[in-house]
Parts: sequence; C-alpha cells; structure tokens
Amino acid sequence: MNKINCVIVEDEVPAAQELKYILEQHKELSIKATAYDGNNGMKIIKEIEPEVVFLDINMPGINGLELARQIKEFKESIAIIFVTAYEQHALEAFEVEALDYVLKPFDEIRIDKTVDRVVHKYSFNKPELDIALKMNEIITRLTEEDKTAKKVPCEHNGKIVLIDINDIYYCYIEGEKVYVKTIDQKYSAIFNLCKLEEKTKFFRAHRSFLVNLNKVKEMFSWFNGSYKVVMDDIEKTEIPVSRNNVKKLRSLLDI
Repeated sequence: MNKINCVIVEDEVPAAQELKYILEQHKELSIKATAYDGNNGMKIIKEIEPEVVFLDINMPGINGLELARQIKEFKESIAIIFVTAYEQHALEAFEVEALDYVLKPFDEIRIDKTVDRVVHKYSFNKPELDIALKMNEIITRLTEEDKTAKKVPCEHNGKIVLIDINDIYYCYIEGEKVYVKTIDQKYSAIFNLCKLEEKTKFFRAHRSFLVNLNKVKEMFSWFNGSYKVVMDDIEKTEIPVSRNNVKKLRSLLDI
C-alpha cells in the first residue's frame, strides 16, 4: 500500500511537533506539511491534497471546525481527525463527519487506534485478505455462540492458518508488518494490532506489543519507570512495558 499523505494544522508549535513525531513512527503515514493557522492550512491542503488532515479546533482566525467545512467543500474524501484539549466540540465534529476526535495531551496508544482507522479506510483488500476476513466473521459468530471457538486467522507459507488464542504468546509489529508468535513459530497476522487486541483481549504492553499474560514467565523493572516481561517461549523473549502501562499491568497481576 502506498503511504497515506497527511497534513497537520495546529497553532501550538510544541503540540504540532509532538504529534508529528508520534505520527512519524507509523510507516504507513507520510507527514507532508505542518501549518500553524487555518489560512495557511487551507492553502497547503489545496496544494498537497492529502488523504488526511490532523486538525486543531481552537486556532486564531479560522477555527478548526470552519476549516473542516472548507476542506470538505474543497474535497469531500479528505479525512478529518480533530486534535483538541476540549471535549465539548465532539458533536460538531460528528456533524462534519470527522474520522476521529483525539484529546490532548496526546496518548500514543490512543493515536495508534486513530492510525489504525486511517489505514483501514485507505487499505485495499487482497484476495487472501478477503478470505481471511470472511473466515474471521465465521469465527466471530461461532465465538458468540460457542465460547470455545477462539481462533486468529494468519498467513503462513501462502496459506491461511487458524491459530488458537491459547497458543499465542504475544503479537508484535516489526517493520511494517504485524506478527503472531507461538512457542516456537511466528505467523504473519492478517489484522492490525488494535484488531488483535480487541479479538484476543491480550495486554497492550507497548504500542508495538500485545502480550498473553498467561504466557509470561517473569518480569522486572527496567528503565525510567518502565518494566520488561519475560515470555515463557523458547527464546525467553523480553518485551518492554511502557511506563504508562505499568500501573495497569500491576493491577491485572494484583501486585
């Protein structure tokens, strides 16, 4: 898939720089430009015609809501994602058909979910992915009817294979791909990490890792308030737990 072109319109320079840094960690996105007011933002958008605009609401001159309306009049297919410190504009954001509404201060895991929405919107299904999606729908229906049917469709050697959730140790992002790891094998995941999190209910240890806590052997404090967990796989893989997720991990383990 080609990279998704994005523009940031944010009047606060530190916030714009932080958002740009977070978004640049996602290889699916290309941050083409940053504007610090609505007028320049609209000018840049007309020149670049991006697929996505990350847009602050409270700005001098043209505010984000008015700019969003102008963007939609210019090119309706451009996805708008509002980034704001205020919750009260959510209804108005819905009225201009915003793809998402992200609150400041920025949370990387929350933005991961936003990026997943963007990627899903601009992805084009491959034939094998169509099969996997249909298979997943069947599995989901079976799961709803029979709690014992819990499988994750993956790709391996050109085939779609079904991996039992209980056999998965962790899921992770490497390069631009998502993988599912069992005790001694890894498989190419059909779905993104957020979809896998929803399906498996695994612990989101880090923006790039989901962990099956039933497969953790040990854990230890690491750096600047963060932790590492050691998996009980053959490699005894060490997985980082971001500082923001340590409290949740301790709560889940009741320690």
